[in-house]
Amino acid sequence: MNSILATFVGIDIGGTNTRLAVVDALGRVLADRRTDTPTGGDGEDLIRWLENAYHVCRGETEGQPPPAAIGAGVPGILEPGRSAVTRAVNLPFIEGLPLRDLIVERTGTVTILDSDAVAAAWGEFCAREQSPKRFAYVTIGTGVGAAVILDANVVRHTHHSAGHFGHLICDTTDDARECPCGARGCLEALVSGPALAQAARSANLEPDINEIERTSHEGDLEAARFINNAAKPLAIALLDLAHTYATDTVGIGGGVSDRLPSLAHTAAKRIEDANGTLKPDGLRIELTALGEYSGVVGAALLAAKHIRDRSRKE
Repeated sequence: MNSILATFVGIDIGGTNTRLAVVDALGRVLADRRTDTPTGGDGEDLIRWLENAYHVCRGETEGQPPPAAIGAGVPGILEPGRSAVTRAVNLPFIEGLPLRDLIVERTGTVTILDSDAVAAAWGEFCAREQSPKRFAYVTIGTGVGAAVILDANVVRHTHHSAGHFGHLICDTTDDARECPCGARGCLEALVSGPALAQAARSANLEPDINEIERTSHEGDLEAARFINNAAKPLAIALLDLAHTYATDTVGIGGGVSDRLPSLAHTAAKRIEDANGTLKPDGLRIELTALGEYSGVVGAALLAAKHIRDRSRKE
């Protein structure tokens, strides 16, 4: 197989949207489809959509080599063999579903599963012209996740990823918000899309974060205060992440940060102004390089890496 000419398929299953794309070995998207993530039932609606999107995208890239492998980024905790999800707080209907085997069955293509955060992190790592030596990527959407890449290797010490960043406790007050995981004060309970919408309603603001972003730039003090309050726990969590892994670069992406970039900018400013002799020197906080395609590009490139690694062992 000529690795330069090969194509791969990336799948990004999120709490709100699901995307499938055919991607070349350089990470360029050749064809893609997106839908609202089907929920409930036995998962058949999701699998049927993936099968259809796969064949539609194959048809649109007919002149290209057939995909050598599929990579799927999924939210939650993967079982040890990485063939299914055992726990998915925001998509409980996929728990126990043999996703990998079902995708192989419907497409006839070698498939790997990985966490959605790892997939997005790998895509962002590969997209940077100068790959950071110590890179972390945080995705903020329906949930909050993160992955870490050190010296071009994905950190996999907890359920095949670098822990459960979205469930760092960032608020220890007695009235801290309850998280879908059951704990209180988790970062996900404070800055995820549903959490921000709930907080906006409590502050008598429009729950559309696009609108909050717009009005904050127009001088709305309440919108600015809202963003600043949300940036506090995010800055705490990002510093925790940087201290834990001594990262030199942290990328931030996901649906929330795409629509409310001031949240990441404000958190970065809080980190820049923070005191402490152990604060990582020169830490860079950057917004996504790939935007909404981080997950599918990263999943496809993880599949490419899987094929390369397997070839070296043979």
